[in-house]
Amino acid sequence: MGFFSKLFGKQPSEGDSAPSQGSVETVQSPSAADPPDQEHPDAPAPQAPPTPQVAVPITEVRTPPNWRESEGHQLILLYFTGPNATGTLPRSYDWAGVLGESVESAVSRLIADGALWEVIEAKWRILYGRGATELKELCRSHGLKVSGTKEQLAERLAGIDPTGSAFGHGGRLYICSEEAARLIALHRHSLEVAMGDLRRLGGLFSFAEFGAEKGVLAQRFSNKGLNAPSNDDVKWSLLNKRALQHATEGNLGLCRNCYLAMAEFLQRRDKLKQALTLYLLVCAYDLNGAENRGGWSGELLKEFPLFDLKMSSLAPAVIDEVQDIMEAIPLTLDEVSVIFTDTTARTNFPLPTERSWSVLALALEGKIDLNEQPECFKRIRRLIGKAGDDEENSS
Repeated sequence: MGFFSKLFGKQPSEGDSAPSQGSVETVQSPSAADPPDQEHPDAPAPQAPPTPQVAVPITEVRTPPNWRESEGHQLILLYFTGPNATGTLPRSYDWAGVLGESVESAVSRLIADGALWEVIEAKWRILYGRGATELKELCRSHGLKVSGTKEQLAERLAGIDPTGSAFGHGGRLYICSEEAARLIALHRHSLEVAMGDLRRLGGLFSFAEFGAEKGVLAQRFSNKGLNAPSNDDVKWSLLNKRALQHATEGNLGLCRNCYLAMAEFLQRRDKLKQALTLYLLVCAYDLNGAENRGGWSGELLKEFPLFDLKMSSLAPAVIDEVQDIMEAIPLTLDEVSVIFTDTTARTNFPLPTERSWSVLALALEGKIDLNEQPECFKRIRRLIGKAGDDEENSS
């Protein structure tokens, strides 16, 4: 497969060394006996070729990848398992790096190669982009019955607009061919995982960074007599390095976000217990009020530390994920407490583990309503004993 199954990393292993405050642990790559080193060796300077007397432009000829073997092109097809317009493809993604060509070129080739078929049937053109309420209103205004499913409503409208020119989508719509649909169905799970990586992690690293890191890891693994690194090994190494970079620079909020991305990455691969460990670490960073202080002087950090307990909080979405994983594994609250204690022991948080767990446990039990913001955050800060006296007395 292609770039997206090679974008960011695997699960953390047991027994990793404990980082100091403001740092992160480098998690071992699961397919390697030893974790890759963090520092990149300097590459030797290339020798300059002799200068020709006549400059002749050379254009590299690149054969476009076959969509049947290209994960990037199959990700595009994933958007067309139902009728869709090409304009709905997200433009913020690094499609050119992933596909080896522009997204416009890739779509044109998919159409030319018969992987995408144009949707002509009026019913689907009428149905596209419309909800049940709008379809019912159209039927009502034209004297048609308004009962039934959306598809039935669209069929009635197609009966009085057989070309879809009046009620249908004005632009072109495409859908996967039968062959493409079978291929997408066969690889749907891995493609959805890859799409999750693209959506969540594509903004963290460039295609060029991925390629460079893969080369570095391949050399190191080879030197140690190991098999070539997997694409997930490369992704995980990049995530580790980015988290370590943010921590070293004093940007613990950004470091926390990297841990969140790593937890989501593991969850997409059904590594639930490892994902839970990182989600709990994210909660610890939130409860300790992780801040971004990159570039601040030592004097300023005395007044505005890396962890500010007056900014303690918990993220509702993260708590939801922890609760879902607890139910899926399943785990009791006491068992999660042990994991949380072991995880936070690796980092020198200012808040005692017992106190942070007492607050987190209340949230996991639903005794703190995190949807009542900002009141819930005020309560969290009172519970950890860092809110002002007036606020405590007013409660």
